[in-house]
Amino acid sequence: MNAMKRALFAVCACIALAGSAAAAERFSVTDKGGFGNTGRLVEFANRYAWQSYEIKYEFGLDMESRSLTRKSQLNLTVHRTDGSKWEYRCRASEAGAMWANVNMIYGKGVSVLTECRISPKKFAKAVTLNEELVGEPTLVFHVMIKDGQATAGLHKGFYFTGDSEIAAGGMNQYATEGADPSNLGVLFASAMMPYPHHPYFAATPRFMP
Repeated sequence: MNAMKRALFAVCACIALAGSAAAAERFSVTDKGGFGNTGRLVEFANRYAWQSYEIKYEFGLDMESRSLTRKSQLNLTVHRTDGSKWEYRCRASEAGAMWANVNMIYGKGVSVLTECRISPKKFAKAVTLNEELVGEPTLVFHVMIKDGQATAGLHKGFYFTGDSEIAAGGMNQYATEGADPSNLGVLFASAMMPYPHHPYFAATPRFMP
């Protein structure tokens, strides 16, 4: 009887592990390009001498809880016009630092809109400003998953929430009211999209669920 119980327990454990593995899938996405037009008087990239960006995003997705796994991380590199670069790594394992809005879109697949709260102190180095003048920078990166394949979406860049300090500085025109990922102050324009100069593929700010 004990042998049968042990065998049954082993079978149940295998089923549970298999279900967990199926629920948390792993994906990898790379993207690179320049910066799009957000309609500001002076575009952020021009003001702060940003030339291009690169992203490598490796993430796990738990569809049952519609959330990222703790091992998910996103690596961003910004290249400046003087040849220098700024690098930042977002980790889901850090409390409150990285999260995603995961939704099924009929006929298109799974939408994963990831947000990463950037350290103001570290972001200040990217724009050579004082920490108090950059507000609360948040990186947005959209991914679509269909038929087991993950690809970068159009909606990606930075938004900035701020207070009186950011209002007093040069970044005021890029700030957004509230934590609004649909209002980007910096818009990434991927060089990896098909027909990047065609109007139907142009990177423009838009809301993603």
